[in-house]
Amino acid sequence: MNEKLVTGIFNDSYAPITDGVAMVTKNYAYWLNKLVGPSCVITPDMPDYYDAEEFPVYRYFSLPIASRPPYRVGMNFVGEVTEKRRRGEGINERLHTNLLEMPFSLIHAHCPFTSGMLAQNLAHIKKIPLVTTFHTKYKKDFEHSLNGSKILVDVAMMYLKRFYETADYIWVPSSDTIETMREYGIKGRIEVMPNGTDLNVSDEELALLRGEGAEIFTPDTGAPLLLYLGQHIKEKNLDLLIEALALAQKSGSDFRMVFIGDGYHRKDMEARVTELGLGDRVSFKGIIRDREVIKRAYARADILVFPSLYDTSSLIVKESAGMRLPSLLVQGSTTSEGIEDGHNGFLAENSAEGYAKRLVAALEDGASRKKAGLGAYRTLYRSWENVIEEVGERYRAIVKDWKAR
Repeated sequence: MNEKLVTGIFNDSYAPITDGVAMVTKNYAYWLNKLVGPSCVITPDMPDYYDAEEFPVYRYFSLPIASRPPYRVGMNFVGEVTEKRRRGEGINERLHTNLLEMPFSLIHAHCPFTSGMLAQNLAHIKKIPLVTTFHTKYKKDFEHSLNGSKILVDVAMMYLKRFYETADYIWVPSSDTIETMREYGIKGRIEVMPNGTDLNVSDEELALLRGEGAEIFTPDTGAPLLLYLGQHIKEKNLDLLIEALALAQKSGSDFRMVFIGDGYHRKDMEARVTELGLGDRVSFKGIIRDREVIKRAYARADILVFPSLYDTSSLIVKESAGMRLPSLLVQGSTTSEGIEDGHNGFLAENSAEGYAKRLVAALEDGASRKKAGLGAYRTLYRSWENVIEEVGERYRAIVKDWKAR
């Protein structure tokens, strides 16, 4: 019988924030609890928000990040945390504890900043292994948050390099991400541990959900629906996407486009959509946290458009694969790893003209969309349960090796 492990999963973003890494954090804790042993999430506090997970979520003091709402920066140096639990209608509890008292077998940091520093300190004090996962091309974040100051960006990159090189184990969600880490100057052994998805339905359910999605988002009148989910930030290459939509419209293609999410660039995106005469075709739905509604958005859509060069391994692409929805990605991007054009997705050049050209071809060929969607399901979909079974095996090997040192 496998040994039960106690794991702490650390990340700077968590509910009510629903970005990709927050979803990874949640699924790690959820499935670790079911398959490996007790697990909890440690993350910055969100004012007036109480957690209702099946596992403990520990919060610590935080302040808002002015340049990236609703994100917050946490501050914790002594391990004091609060479990803010919602227990039924109108019953909120606050339970205080100290992380130093928890019998962790292993700590896993999914972010290198305040939660990562806390994870690093705890692992050092408790003399247990620290696993880290590199999820994001952080240099672009630094350039935005630090107003392009080369000196400050260089300092931040030095910190990033030191954080990962002093970790005991480095994981990445895709092979191509290793190249990014090497470009950042990060040395040491790097292992690939892919992400999974919690979305998967039968063919019968998919047809039903598509009809319900048409009621929520846009009627299924024959015009293909394009979908984008994620942060509305410049780093996601969304200006190129909007320009490509305008070119597709000029070519005579009929389509509708739904953006789900929010971010500092949303107002500029909405203004550009209006300026290009796309207002009657493009809608912005804001943040949708209900996974059942998200599931219906995937079911209703015909193509996921995701031109990002910023992501290391997009959870959105895996989720769409679980719903038989093909993605249109930029050729050579990290997120395009494993995509064969026309087989399990679509690939385009990194230009408005190139992206529009491939988009128009896919819009006009329903058979190719169906083929690519089925190919994505067969080759890209992987359940979180399956992934965490592999994670658990690796965790146990790490703990065994650590104890033998």
